Amino acid sequence: MNYPSIPVKYDDRTAFTPPVIECGEAMVALSTLSPRISVYPAYYHLGYAGTQTEAFLRKGVAHRLASAAEQLPAGYQLVVLDGWRSYEVQASLYEGFRQSLIAQGLTDEEALIHELSKFVAKPTTDIEKPSPHLSGGAVDLTIAGPDGWLEMGTDFDDFTELALTRHFEELPAPTEKEIEIRNNRRLLYHIMIGAGFANYSNEWWHYEYGTRSWARQTDQQPIYGGILAIHEKCVE
Repeated sequence: MNYPSIPVKYDDRTAFTPPVIECGEAMVALSTLSPRISVYPAYYHLGYAGTQTEAFLRKGVAHRLASAAEQLPAGYQLVVLDGWRSYEVQASLYEGFRQSLIAQGLTDEEALIHELSKFVAKPTTDIEKPSPHLSGGAVDLTIAGPDGWLEMGTDFDDFTELALTRHFEELPAPTEKEIEIRNNRRLLYHIMIGAGFANYSNEWWHYEYGTRSWARQTDQQPIYGGILAIHEKCVE
């Protein structure tokens, strides 16, 4: 299945973002959503406090994800690495990356915050301006084929230029392996965009729907505010 190149598209965080008009959708568990979707809770397996074995998304996002999965070739499925993420987990990820940057010698506070912002959203409990994963509208994922996970060029949560969604589009003379990676990223990108998602250009694995970032990229209204805790009333 051949797809065109991934276009240049960025989320201008300085642009006006309409206020969230919360739609009130419930969250949906993903492990039983579709046979074309599996869940591998990456942060749970890495031992982060507050994580769990299930992944959740807003109902509308989950249905779009299932639609995207149906566009995959036979024998392939989407692998969800993370969906809704609590403030506790977000804060842990943020501080962990902050400490790793400091250990690499980045001590200037302004430069540190700038570098952090590229890869990890600042944790917040503001449900009107939530981090993407706190809203239940963001999903991290990859694709599995008959022989395992497809080669995407980096591991999940790689904080280097290799993780930029278009990195392998810009190589002047790609090797056969690099072309394979490029085509795998194209497959993921186009089935997700076709289902209504927007991609975060610094992370090939990260897609959003209904969030503030998605709204900026698509000129639409954000419909998902933050969800601070999962409980029976918000899970369908």
